[in-house]
Amino acid sequence: MTISNFKETAKNRLQGQWLKMAAFIFLIAILTTVVQQVSTVFNSESARSLAAFILLCTIGFAFSYAQNFLGLYVARGGKADISMLFVVFQKPYYSKMLFVHLISQIVQYVIGLVIFIPILLSSGMAVYLNMLFGSRVTQYTVDSVMSLGFASLAVILLLLYLVIGVVISVLFNFAVWVSFDYPELSLKECFARAWYLMKDRWGKYILLQLSFIGWFILGFIALFVGVFFAAAYAQTASAAFYDQAVKEKLL
Repeated sequence: MTISNFKETAKNRLQGQWLKMAAFIFLIAILTTVVQQVSTVFNSESARSLAAFILLCTIGFAFSYAQNFLGLYVARGGKADISMLFVVFQKPYYSKMLFVHLISQIVQYVIGLVIFIPILLSSGMAVYLNMLFGSRVTQYTVDSVMSLGFASLAVILLLLYLVIGVVISVLFNFAVWVSFDYPELSLKECFARAWYLMKDRWGKYILLQLSFIGWFILGFIALFVGVFFAAAYAQTASAAFYDQAVKEKLL
């Protein structure tokens, strides 16, 4: 199937429930925000930050993953229902989805740290020399940090981080869908199956995501409300992509 086919499938499946899907995605955003705001009951800034992190990692993520479930259910011809916003809290899903989310956060943090270590080391060395020798290396510090080589390294590492980030994001999204389809599988098996489904399809999936940039731009222009319709469209088309991969490789 082509990218146009996936988008056409999404349009057909969303017929009669565009508004409902957009409203549910809006509710997911509201629920996630409410969960995060609970942390404001603490007086300490550090306590609020820690509480917000814990709440998002244990509760808030569930609403985000519910969006994956909604997209897949609609892509397969189902009708979205508000009860689906809480599907991740069901026994077959919660513990596994929680680990998927935690692993994704750890992996992204570690990758970001490893990739940007050269920049941190370069900046740290410049600052250290400046502290050690004072004004004698002030100009050296400025020149080294702002040099073309340093800037080029920063751009290359940023692009590398974005590429790896996209790959990781796609893999974890597919692992979430696999977990919904096959709750009996272990976490390792979910990731293995997600990788198998995405094999030889990375480029097409990324192009599918890029094809929605214009829709999101229009959504922002339309007083931001259109963003939720664009999100519903993109989520359903992405789920249709996954569903087609399952049909071709697993059924």
